[in-house]
Amino acid sequence: MWKIRVKVIRLWKQYSAAVGETIEMVFVDAMGDKIHASTKKELVSQFGPFFSQGCSKILFNFSLTPSCGSYWTTNHPYKIGFLSTTRLRKCEDLPDNLSGLQPVPYRSILDGTHHPDFLCDVIGQIVEVSHVEMVSVNGKDTPKISLELRDSNDDRLPMVLWGRFAVDVNDVIQLRSEQIVICVLRFGKIKVWKEDRSISNAYNVSDVSLNPSMAEVDAFIQLLPKDAIPLAIVDHKSQSLTSGVSDNETFRNTPRKTIAQVLETKQVQKCIVLCTIAGVDSDMGWYYLSCKACAKKLLTVPHDGGDDATDEELFGYSYYCVKCKNHEPKILPRYELHLNVLDSTSSTKLMLFDNHAMQLINKPCIELTGHPSKDEMNVSDVLPHPLTSLIGKTYLFKIGIERDNYVYKHDTFKVMKIVTNQEMIEEFSDIGSAKGSLMLGESSSQHSGSFALTPAKRGAPIINLEEHFDQNSVT
Repeated sequence: MWKIRVKVIRLWKQYSAAVGETIEMVFVDAMGDKIHASTKKELVSQFGPFFSQGCSKILFNFSLTPSCGSYWTTNHPYKIGFLSTTRLRKCEDLPDNLSGLQPVPYRSILDGTHHPDFLCDVIGQIVEVSHVEMVSVNGKDTPKISLELRDSNDDRLPMVLWGRFAVDVNDVIQLRSEQIVICVLRFGKIKVWKEDRSISNAYNVSDVSLNPSMAEVDAFIQLLPKDAIPLAIVDHKSQSLTSGVSDNETFRNTPRKTIAQVLETKQVQKCIVLCTIAGVDSDMGWYYLSCKACAKKLLTVPHDGGDDATDEELFGYSYYCVKCKNHEPKILPRYELHLNVLDSTSSTKLMLFDNHAMQLINKPCIELTGHPSKDEMNVSDVLPHPLTSLIGKTYLFKIGIERDNYVYKHDTFKVMKIVTNQEMIEEFSDIGSAKGSLMLGESSSQHSGSFALTPAKRGAPIINLEEHFDQNSVT
């Protein structure tokens, strides 16, 4: 009968149709050795209440079975299985700094030395980050973000994060100020696409921490090159290391439409539109205040005031998050842009939320609004320059046509994806029905008042934007 004293460094619940819900854990002992442990569904209620991540226990009378599969959390040849007769005892906690963190060198991942069946830890400075995009995974839209890490040797490692980790990283990047961002990925999965390798989170197994308070992180920062490299926000890679599907293929498989054709469509579908931004509609505002935890829009709740209430009490309000049920949520401004767009056939409006707006502006919303407070934010009625600088630019938009658009003549369409790569835009402007797209003329940077558009294809009529929208001068 074996008896061990261990600390739980990772705990998660896992469900499969074959075995139901189980509790999975990774233990570390005082020597730093790690082993996987699993509790079957019929024993979850017996042992689940006694374990939490970070706790220490004495464990005896358990089974050992060979480790197998393609998601090894440790390099131990065996894993622990709980029995109905397994016994637990309280013990003195093992040290807090016993984390079991064992970062692997980037080169061992990139050159194939580290086998992809073994999950691994990595630590790195984020030097490049893409915008969050929504990707359909098993029929469900899932957030995805691409990163590039560097280590103390200035080697670079591509990383792709999915789900809540993608959202969490995006939020931290927006609030980072000028400090460097250190990412620690525990139990990451090596992904191989053709000859390229990257690291990604693996289901519920992985854990991601940003700038955690750890001795390993402090030591890593001291070893980084002293070059003060800035964090770059870039378009997501056109070739996905995780799915193998490029933006080019995605857009080729989606029908092309002019704006006039979009407005005439009488069914729910997705399509690609090549159009020029003619203005930013600020009537409905260009951002909203969200809950930092869940990203949902906050409700304003008026204060209750009696007959004797002061004006401040009568007209005061607070914020409430419906999803989190939190009356004092942490506030984060996020983009909600309403763009007036046109091509040679017609004009309409497109609505972009935070992730897609970031792709165009390359600045987090909080940099334009300032840090929020419980009081109303004092933001000028004049649109910030990063927004007005969008006017006249042409992009490829993948949009969704919904029932409200053709039944109730709602002429605002939600943007699902944007391509800003000029080569792809030019390629698509040469294919199919690109006749109607328009570009702003660049004859002078001194013009004010009205300005003309030059068609992307010869033969299309020149349209004066002033006839469509009342906009300020564009340089």
